[in-house]
Amino acid sequence: MIRRALTRAAVFPAVLAVAAAAALTATAAPAAATPRTNACGSSYAFLKSYPVKALYWTYDAGKTKGYIDVYYSSATGKNCAIARPSDGVNLPRGIKVRIGKSGSGWAQSDGFTSNYTKYAGPVYVTARNTCIRFEGGFAYNASWDPSEAWSSYSGKHCG
Repeated sequence: MIRRALTRAAVFPAVLAVAAAAALTATAAPAAATPRTNACGSSYAFLKSYPVKALYWTYDAGKTKGYIDVYYSSATGKNCAIARPSDGVNLPRGIKVRIGKSGSGWAQSDGFTSNYTKYAGPVYVTARNTCIRFEGGFAYNASWDPSEAWSSYSGKHCG
């Protein structure tokens, strides 16, 4: 009887410790990105999100601060892009995005004459059987200093 009581006394704290560790693990998830918004249209299928990185001279250089989401419509033969910051980016402003065919000028841009704070786009380019290029970024506050994030991609989605 004493042995059974001692066994229960030893097992109960171990069970509590495992439950507490599981609860901490469940709540310590990394910050998610701002939800993807398909503003391109219902015929557009999501292809991929490309990271927008903090510039090399910033406080948090190289860290992903947002994404450029690329979509494609086989019905129209057009690609579409939208730029968005990540959750946790303080005071995003001046969000910009542009898209074009690789090796040619920009077909469309958004945010260069506006001060968007949620997302920029959609922007479109007709690019059936052609590679595309796109870029985007924004300004934000990084801890104690204003910073910028910008990324460019070329030769993508060549089909």
